[in-house]
Amino acid sequence: MANDRRIKSAVDLISNFPDVILQHILCFIPIELAITTSRLSRRWRHVWCEIPSLSFNADTLTAASVNETLTRYTAPNTKSFHLTITPYPENIPYIDRLIKFAVSHNVENLSLDFSSHYYVKLPDFFCNSSSVKQLNIDIGFSHMIVPEYCTVSWTSLQKLSLSCGRLSDESMANILSGCPVLENLTLHNCVELKVLDLSKSLRLRILDVKCTMTDWGSTQIVAPHIHRLRLLSSQSSSPTLVNVDSLTEAKLEILFSVKRYFTFKADFFQTVVLKMLEKLQNAEKLTFGGNCWNEKLYKNGESV
Repeated sequence: MANDRRIKSAVDLISNFPDVILQHILCFIPIELAITTSRLSRRWRHVWCEIPSLSFNADTLTAASVNETLTRYTAPNTKSFHLTITPYPENIPYIDRLIKFAVSHNVENLSLDFSSHYYVKLPDFFCNSSSVKQLNIDIGFSHMIVPEYCTVSWTSLQKLSLSCGRLSDESMANILSGCPVLENLTLHNCVELKVLDLSKSLRLRILDVKCTMTDWGSTQIVAPHIHRLRLLSSQSSSPTLVNVDSLTEAKLEILFSVKRYFTFKADFFQTVVLKMLEKLQNAEKLTFGGNCWNEKLYKNGESV
């Protein structure tokens, strides 16, 4: 009996917290689970309806759960919205509706993880949002991240991360022209890009590029305004640095396959690494990583 009273007291203590604290706690669990708290008591019935962050996973989505969430959610603005789509075609009808819901609620931090889905295409209306400040898109290689014909208008976007999708020069140019206050750009294995021209992105200061796909082997990077650069590439996909004159900090990582690790010749260091070093000579802090730079294994570019 005493234990029951202590448990009841603990529950009452939590229920007495202000809504803003309870909603902050609910932000750390999927929305489907947050909704179930409405069954705890009358006090909890509407708490989840105004949580500032929403997280959806297609594994657990149903038409009923989507309808319930979008109908009962009453917060005018959404600070963070995360959507993960798994490789099941039946989940496709929910995508456009959920993205439109996030945009209409002035979302600031938007994350779309479609990396394991081969049939997803982002809706055209997604290219226009004045509220998004941070955007993460991880999509499959079967679709262009942003179609070339789309006019992008992400006027508040400060941080952009694009992963594992098709990204032509025209598409990249459309994105950059529509992001006038962009400060931080991350590109991870976005194929088809040949010229990354950031010369008109006057506020861009941080660039993070991961290009282990061979598609990046002939890519040129023009980034005269960036201060920090992280470049992770493989021997066959190392891009060419054309202009990075404002760099103060750079980290270079070049990866090799195990089978070829001890067979590199000096010409690779002369044509790739040394050219990069020449472009990075103004950086105040320069760091090497990966498995290519090891003084114990190499001497003048030859394995020893």
